[in-house]
Amino acid sequence: MIASINPWTGAVSPFEPHSESGTGRRIALSAQTFLHYRKTCFSQRAVWLQRAAEIVESEKRRLAEIMTAEMGKTVVSAEAEAAKCATVCRYYAANGAAALADEPIATHAPRCFVRYEPLGPVLAVMPWNFLSGRCFALRLPR
Repeated sequence: MIASINPWTGAVSPFEPHSESGTGRRIALSAQTFLHYRKTCFSQRAVWLQRAAEIVESEKRRLAEIMTAEMGKTVVSAEAEAAKCATVCRYYAANGAAALADEPIATHAPRCFVRYEPLGPVLAVMPWNFLSGRCFALRLPR
């Protein structure tokens, strides 16, 4: 059993951790999904990021209530954090392709550049003051 404790009230919210086999299935699914998503174009990824922003905005109050219960944030600051996450999604929807474009490098070679290639799934362990991973998960294929 894992518990999240509201630092303001001391209220305990228990939840069951994933089993070892459940975690293994999620990792395998992540690797399988990556093989598909790595081939998607930036315009499709931008659509997904825009949709993620819409979901976060439409669920802002519910997400804020979860952040408040789990982390003791004020509802106002938690709503602002959710809004910030939506803004970040929109930023990468608009700028992701340019940020990951090949970067030419001046050398004596006829063609030299830095290229960003998708390497695989990434596990992100977020600090306590980040949007709760239990309430919203977003896969950002690259």
